[in-house]
Amino acid sequence: MEQILNIVKTRLNITDEQDALISSYVQEIGQRILHFCNIDEIPEALYYVWASMVIDVLRIEQPQLFEQDLNTLNVRIGDTQIMPATPKGMTNTAKSVIDTVVYNYRTDLNRYRRLRW
Repeated sequence: MEQILNIVKTRLNITDEQDALISSYVQEIGQRILHFCNIDEIPEALYYVWASMVIDVLRIEQPQLFEQDLNTLNVRIGDTQIMPATPKGMTNTAKSVIDTVVYNYRTDLNRYRRLRW
């Protein structure tokens, strides 16, 4: 899991302050992958898929981590300024967001899925 945490932090340019938060998402998505695929251990070939899934969930549930990026997208022409919309006050339930992300990555996960007997 440490490797996934490092991939996510590198891709999102996040400091060590958010390790606990990101770790919780890494663990939860890891459990969802194990459950979806009916396997005991996540293969190394799925590590980047796992990291991408964590990033997707973070972008939806923790938009404040990305506010710095949104501020650079402001466009000012004369006295008019255009800024991207931010979902302030928007709440998502973790279960529905994570279920949606797992569903979106099912084509990547199906290759590793095992039948239960």
